[in-house]
Amino acid sequence: MHHLVVLPAGEDRELLADALWMAGAVGVEDLSAAVRGAFTDSGIAKTVATQLGGTVEVVADPDGLDAWRAHATVHQAGPFTVRPPWLDSHPEAVDLVIDPRHAFGSGSHPSTRLALEILASAVTTGDHVLDVGTGSGILAIGAARLGAGYVVAVDTDPNAETAVRANAEANGVGSLVAFTRADGVTLRGTHDLGVCNMTIDLHEEIGPTVAERTTIGRMVVAGILVGDQEKRAVAAHARTEILDRRADGDWAALLLG
Repeated sequence: MHHLVVLPAGEDRELLADALWMAGAVGVEDLSAAVRGAFTDSGIAKTVATQLGGTVEVVADPDGLDAWRAHATVHQAGPFTVRPPWLDSHPEAVDLVIDPRHAFGSGSHPSTRLALEILASAVTTGDHVLDVGTGSGILAIGAARLGAGYVVAVDTDPNAETAVRANAEANGVGSLVAFTRADGVTLRGTHDLGVCNMTIDLHEEIGPTVAERTTIGRMVVAGILVGDQEKRAVAAHARTEILDRRADGDWAALLLG
């Protein structure tokens, strides 16, 4: 028995999917007009639905949680065309093949596309990159495709490891991308470039620990809204200099020095 939390979705669909994963969903489906997550606990499902403004449906099994695949499209992000493996490639651009499976990050959300745009100008050949909250690995793999020498992809989502490893292999960078299932508390190391694409509450929760425990030259932050959240993200990562800024509608991404 599964309990489906159904959330009406607009441009915030990828953030809603992330919220469902964080709440403990065992599967998330992105449909044309809604995002729904499957929960095995009815009480948790009801709480999540109330918090996120959705409804709960009870189903006998989780079949159909991958129906979003029928609606997948190709997205342009800087030099990349981001596509699932079952859609045709675009030879005039850098082909980024991403199947998020049950992890976060298909390239459909403006925050992901903005982060890829900044990465295209920020990554230099041989860079050591840290991607915190990697999800499907899309940004880690994008950095590797741009010439990074080594990328550490970090996430707490148990579905992320499978997605990252498969996507890295599909893009020919399996030897350059290492997945670590951990959180900010366990992070260590020195990196030329960091990437954090997450909501502002997570920037403020994780950013200070990352800044304290790691040494990172420059930092790409995304998943934030234009305006006050930009200032909050800069502060969360203990930075003072904005080297680059991109915006798409209400969303912004920054390269911090």
